[in-house]
Amino acid sequence: MALTEDATTLNIYLNDFGKTCQIGSGASFLGILDKPTEIIGGGMATSIEYLLTSKTSDVTSAARGTAITVDSTNFTVRENLLIDDGSFTTLLLSKV
Repeated sequence: MALTEDATTLNIYLNDFGKTCQIGSGASFLGILDKPTEIIGGGMATSIEYLLTSKTSDVTSAARGTAITVDSTNFTVRENLLIDDGSFTTLLLSKV
């Protein structure tokens, strides 16, 4: 049986774990915000990376420097990276 990928199947994961996001004054969409921490400077400091995973169709306008709000927190897009087949995208963000 073939797996059909459409808006309904892509939204299943986002509906359970997603936060409300908005690029500029555009339509809101769901995205999953990850905040992995990395130890840097030989263990002297930590750095938090902000990664937003969302459907690619929702973030086509997200380029470097674009303002985005995730769960009422303001960020700026640093990079826009496709995941695997391109159905989902990871945005690397900087907190404003």
